[in-house]
Parts: sequence; structure tokens; C-alpha cells
Amino acid sequence: MRHPQLLICAFDDWLAKQLATLAADSGWLLKESRQTGACLAMLVPPRPTVVVAQLDPRSDTTNPLAFLADIHRIAPDAATVVVSDSKLNDDDRAHWTALAFDLGARYVTFPPLFRQNLEDIVSGLMASRIRADTR
Repeated sequence: MRHPQLLICAFDDWLAKQLATLAADSGWLLKESRQTGACLAMLVPPRPTVVVAQLDPRSDTTNPLAFLADIHRIAPDAATVVVSDSKLNDDDRAHWTALAFDLGARYVTFPPLFRQNLEDIVSGLMASRIRADTR
């Protein structure tokens, strides 16, 4: 089996800090980047992967939906968790969530974010990716 990796694509190091202990205790590689191109490059070669991507639906600098589609295109077996800090009304939140699911996200989360919730989501997704890789 190829070594599992947890890939954090975020604006800052908050998400990586929240998940570092889980990754270390589980023996996963923890990789992080603030640049979309670097995140995409870390998806190759294929291995059991969970991507935690902090995306802003209102971003002027990147197209978050294109980035999400690229993740799914490059690594269709990677499980992607979208984390958004954006303050969205209920209709916009539902629309954003539906688009993210359509583009391959397995989970979409909004504040409040708690370490235990993130760890539960990531560990469950990683377990499914590892099982799939060993078949």
C-alpha cells in the first residue's frame, strides 16, 4: 500500500494545526500549501488521500470551483473536504454546497469548526480511502 497523505490547501496554517496530531498519530503524511498549483502537484502519484481545501466562494484571486474540479480530475479517488469561512446567507450556502458536491467534494463545512469534528470527518474518509486502496 502506498503511504496515505492528508493534503491541506488553505490560506493559513490553522487547519494543518488542527489536524497535525491526527496525522502524526495515524502515520499519514501531512502536506500543506497555500498555492493551488502546488496542491494539485501533490496529488501525483496517486495514493490514499484526503484533501482539506479552504475555499472562499467570493475569491477574486482564484476560482475555487475550478480548483475543486481540478482536484477531482487529477485524483478522482481522493476524498475532498471543503472548508469555507465565508459568511453566506442560507440560500448562498446551500447553492455553494451543492456546487461543491457536484464537483466531487465529500463534505462541505462552515463555521463553527471544531477540531473533533474535523478529525472525525478526515479519519473516516481516510479509512475509506485506505480500504479502497488495499482492494
